[in-house]
Amino acid sequence: MKTSLVAMIALVWSFTLNAESIFHAPKTFKAAEGQVVFIDIKTADYSVTYDPKTKKVMAQSILVFETKETGMVAFDLVENPTSMSLDGEAISSKVISSPDKDTWFRIALKNTTPGLHKLEISSPITQSVSFGSEGVSSAFWFTDLGDRSYLEAYLPANFEFDQYQITLNLDFKTMNKQKIYTNGKVTTLENNRYRIEFPETYTSSSLYFHTAWAGRYNEKSFVFKSLDGRELPAIVYTGDKSLNLESIKTKITQSLDALETKYGPFLHQSVTVFIAGSGGMEYCGATMTDVWALNHELTHSYFARGGFMPANGNSGWIDEAITTWSDTGASTLENPNNIRSNMAGNSEYRRYTHIDAYTQGKNFMAYLNYKYQASGGLSAFLNQLISSESFRPMTTEEFVGKMSDFYSEDLMPLFKKHTYSGKSVQGTPGEHPIHMKMTIQEMRSLL
Repeated sequence: MKTSLVAMIALVWSFTLNAESIFHAPKTFKAAEGQVVFIDIKTADYSVTYDPKTKKVMAQSILVFETKETGMVAFDLVENPTSMSLDGEAISSKVISSPDKDTWFRIALKNTTPGLHKLEISSPITQSVSFGSEGVSSAFWFTDLGDRSYLEAYLPANFEFDQYQITLNLDFKTMNKQKIYTNGKVTTLENNRYRIEFPETYTSSSLYFHTAWAGRYNEKSFVFKSLDGRELPAIVYTGDKSLNLESIKTKITQSLDALETKYGPFLHQSVTVFIAGSGGMEYCGATMTDVWALNHELTHSYFARGGFMPANGNSGWIDEAITTWSDTGASTLENPNNIRSNMAGNSEYRRYTHIDAYTQGKNFMAYLNYKYQASGGLSAFLNQLISSESFRPMTTEEFVGKMSDFYSEDLMPLFKKHTYSGKSVQGTPGEHPIHMKMTIQEMRSLL
């Protein structure tokens, strides 16, 4: 973890994909503490230690980031840090609200000038961790229907607009052998230590991490043969010993085959499915789900975690609307007059998805499919979007611009009427059977 800033800067220069991330950041604003500025994280290096003696988990994090303005930098971490330093100087932090009080997040209490900087943080991880006689179970469970519910619930991270290289170093001390389930590249080190490297296309909502002692779950590994000839490693696992994993493997393969026929080759390098029997959430090439919601969650690997990636809460409705529309038969709707929602027009600081996406949003996609059926329907545009814009965070306005160009028609007035309608007020996160929010106790029960 003692990496010099000079070395980190040299590494940062090799990354160019996320150079445009900062343009999706919310506006700088003045708070009681001073000017608050948003950052572009370049690399995040996390070292997490699981100690069975104390039954505690501690994380040491290094974020190398760039800021364009002078001010106190905004990031997020739900857990209270035990120590922090910025460019080697000890500092403190504070949780504040956005100007409209739509969300809360953390700021570093030190003015920072434009340029590259290094933020180091020590913090505990207390959520979704369970120690037992055979080892530890731990997971980073996310939800898109709650505020501050992505990676920031466990480790210091940025808002969803930002893409950056993530490395997760794990040390389980003297425990029995651990099993790692993830959508990153795992390297097994000595003495029950592991390193997981995630693609630089990932955001705070992308990565999947779950660990348990070896033998905790029934699992089945297999190979999925993609449309483009790749042989992708795949795994399905569950704690429900009554489930037939061979049958679920067949369902996964059938679902992926159908999705590839619709939207092209799978966008990820592996497939990970946890049949939890509860909740349900998508990650890049991975999901925690129930069998009945399997196709919905895998579809999200094209929409939300791949071909379309929301840049903020005001664009999160799009992937849920498309996925629900696609998963329920890709229908058409002739009359959109009953579609009225403010899915896209809330606070620019909004970080969760509007619940209307599953109903009003789905119906709006069905209407677009009807409106452009002579031009190949909605799927024609979606295929073009996937082929040209995969792994690029996007706002609703950018999505509308892409669609307007594709169909040669200005569609913003139509979107304004149906997805920006009503007052823009502070909302309350909703809940849906496919993406149920889980209590801390429910999350722990899945470990």
